[in-house]
Amino acid sequence: MNISLFSFLMSVLFSTAFILGIHVLRNRLFFLKSFGVHTLLIMYGLCLFRMIIVIELPFTIPVGLRGAFSRVYDRVRQFQMPVGKEDVELTAFLCCIWAVVAGVLFTRFIWRDHAVKKELALCHRNENKDAEQALSKAMAVSSRKLPVNVCVCGSIDIPMGLGSFHKWIYLPDEKFAKEELYYIMMHEYTHFCNRDGVVKLLTMLFCCVFWWNPAVYILKKDVSQILEIKCDVYATQSFTKKERLEYLLTILRVLKGNPAPGNLPSPLTATGLISRTKGDNIKERFELIMKAAKQVEWKYQVALLSCSIVLLALSYSFVLQPAFDPPTEDIFTDETTVELDSKELYILQHEDMTYSIVLENGETYPISDPFLQIYIEAGTTIRKE
Repeated sequence: MNISLFSFLMSVLFSTAFILGIHVLRNRLFFLKSFGVHTLLIMYGLCLFRMIIVIELPFTIPVGLRGAFSRVYDRVRQFQMPVGKEDVELTAFLCCIWAVVAGVLFTRFIWRDHAVKKELALCHRNENKDAEQALSKAMAVSSRKLPVNVCVCGSIDIPMGLGSFHKWIYLPDEKFAKEELYYIMMHEYTHFCNRDGVVKLLTMLFCCVFWWNPAVYILKKDVSQILEIKCDVYATQSFTKKERLEYLLTILRVLKGNPAPGNLPSPLTATGLISRTKGDNIKERFELIMKAAKQVEWKYQVALLSCSIVLLALSYSFVLQPAFDPPTEDIFTDETTVELDSKELYILQHEDMTYSIVLENGETYPISDPFLQIYIEAGTTIRKE
């Protein structure tokens, strides 16, 4: 097993193709209803695996490509970037840019989340008795018992959950009915039970590393929406139709709220009841909650995942790389040059222990020991004189 530039390019090519393919399926409401969010999350996990694991396996077959691919690679390989007094290969220069930008994005991500969390921590003393009672009610109907606190924060405009070890639910400084508080608490507590914050964190780190690949931003948006759908499904699975409607009305109530200027930006790893980001598909969530379709049998889900794993394995079966013909100007030829057909020739051993090559037409040419060894290793027949 080894890692090369071409195995890396194959990893980028196939993982991008897989992400785009799943994105097409994910936008089909029937597919999402039939196979469920768990199947999609597993398939996205396979995409992440393909992008991260860039090795060539023992059974990987190299496929040589000539033409434009080889010419572009040759020019890129030979191109030198002037950096100070030194010339640096273009590939090394691009790798440095990749690392620098990834470092900047990662630092900005950590700094922003730390700054927002520090500001939110100032609100931990702001109690809301109705919200605490609603949280206790939501915890009582859940199979998991997690230590979660709730507080009011005047610098946010949507409810959100945040924290891996110390979990907090933050509410905007608005008046909510007790029923609305219950549905908000149920939603955020379900996020904690599903560990959705950890998934969002890993997705954000992945985007910081592979910032240059547009497909990771599609993956980021899809994963965020799928996590919200999964949370809705889990939170409302025991609800009556009336409760489901009230749950959706709560989402609309929060969505219609006017964001005040100067509000804190949401931490990138926070989970929320809704997002005000343009393009978020609230309609899709509503349809899946109110018109939930029966999922296909587990054997069909297993078949789909099995096909995905097979495609993943096949993506490691070959690697594309440039192929070059030897330059004809470097081949020395004159009237004494003879073309040999390895299928028709044989080696003749003379009585004085010297050797010759005998061609199909009977012509004989003496050979020295180094060339003799080459012919023997190639399986050429040896005959004695």
